[in-house]
Amino acid sequence: MEVDALMDLMELKKCIEAQVVPNDFIIFLCSENSFIADQYIEAICEINNLTRTNINSLQTQTSALSLVLGQNDELNVLKVDVFDELLIDYSTLTNTVVICNSIDKKIKSFVTEYIIEIPKLVDWQVKSYINLICPILEESEVDWLYQATNGDVYKIINEIDKIKLFPKAEQKQVLNELRYGQSSDLYAINLFDLADAILRNNKPFIYDFLKHDNVNIDLMSIVGILLQKVKNLILVRPESGKTMTELGLKQYYYNRLSAETKNFPTDRLMYLLNFLSSIDLKLKSGLLDMSKTAQIDYLIANTII
Repeated sequence: MEVDALMDLMELKKCIEAQVVPNDFIIFLCSENSFIADQYIEAICEINNLTRTNINSLQTQTSALSLVLGQNDELNVLKVDVFDELLIDYSTLTNTVVICNSIDKKIKSFVTEYIIEIPKLVDWQVKSYINLICPILEESEVDWLYQATNGDVYKIINEIDKIKLFPKAEQKQVLNELRYGQSSDLYAINLFDLADAILRNNKPFIYDFLKHDNVNIDLMSIVGILLQKVKNLILVRPESGKTMTELGLKQYYYNRLSAETKNFPTDRLMYLLNFLSSIDLKLKSGLLDMSKTAQIDYLIANTII
C-alpha cells in the first residue's frame, strides 16, 4: 500500500485499524515529543512483523548493497531534532521512518508528500491515555496526576508503572503515598488553591503544604492573586458604592464574590489588604532578602491566624 501525498495522522490511524500499514517512507514531524510517533512505530512493527532498528543516517539505506541485501524484517528509524538529509530519490526508501521536530527548509519541498504531522497532545488526550493504562484511577486522581507531572506523558507512564508493580488491592495505597508522602516529588499545588487556603485560614491545607519543602512558589505571584481577590471582596460590598460595571467584573463572578464577602470580617480583609500591599515595598527595600521558601513562610506566618 502506498502512502498518499499529504497523508495525515488520521489516515495512518485508519490504516493501522484496518491492519494494512504502508511500508513506504514516512516522516513524523512532531510538534512536542516523539511519544505518539513511537506508539505508531510500535503498531507498524507489530502489524508488519518488523523489528525496530535505529539508524544514524538514511544514506546507508540507499546504497546499492543495501538495496540488494535489504532486510525485509526491519523498520529503520532515524530520530533527529532537525531532518536535513537530501537524497536524490526518497521513494526508494521502504520500511523507513524519520522522527523529527523540524525539517530544514532546503529539503522540505522534496519531502512534503512523506510528512505526517503530529500535533501536541492536549490535556484530554493525555488524561484518556491515563485512564486506559491505569483504569483504577478516579477522575479526580487522573486530574491530579496530570497536574503533578505538568502533563509530561513520559513521567506519567513512569509513575503509573510504579503503581502497577503492586497488586490491584494495594495500588490505591501506593497512589496515596505518591500523592501525599512528605518525600514525594509529585506533590503539586495550584496557586489559586493556596491563595484561597490563606484567605480562608484553612490550616489543614496549609499544614499539608508546609510539609512539602520541594514546592517552588513565587511570593509575588501568590501575593498578586491574593491581593486582587481581597480588593474585589471589599469592593463588592454595598458600602463601597461600586457597581459590577465599574469593577469590570462578569455577572457570575460578581455574584460569587458578593456571596463570599459575607464570610469575611471587615477587619480581616483590611488587615490582608494592608499587609499584602506592603510586600512589594519590602521586597524592593531588601527587607525580604531571603530564600523563596522563607518568603512563603513569612507570608503564611503573617496571614494565618
